[in-house]
Amino acid sequence: MNPLISIPLLFVFVGCSSAHHVNGWYPVADMPENRIEGKAIVTVKDFDAVSLDTVSDPDMAVIEGKLKAEKVQKWADATESRIGKRIGFVFNDSVIMAPTVNCRIESGSFSINSPDQALVIKIYNSILGEI
Repeated sequence: MNPLISIPLLFVFVGCSSAHHVNGWYPVADMPENRIEGKAIVTVKDFDAVSLDTVSDPDMAVIEGKLKAEKVQKWADATESRIGKRIGFVFNDSVIMAPTVNCRIESGSFSINSPDQALVIKIYNSILGEI
């Protein structure tokens, strides 16, 4: 292949690539809506335990989780720095939910919810496969 032809092709491929985000919690901007702002705060690999609730609210599925002990301080500091701003749970490069942080979360706990129960069950099963 002619080297002069391969250089423009390289620019096309690099220009079209999009970043892959590992499943986890990320800083999320308000505008444009649900834009991931940086690196993961914690990833699914940092989760210690999760449980699934599809019974308490028939219109909602909820994953309750707890981080590994060594990630609790990072979570607490990140949530404190994001007070008044949003963090989002990202799954397969999509922001599933992005609540506004109201206070520092020192417990290492989190919840992931959606009215799409099938999606939450898929996320739950994926998380179980990773932790």
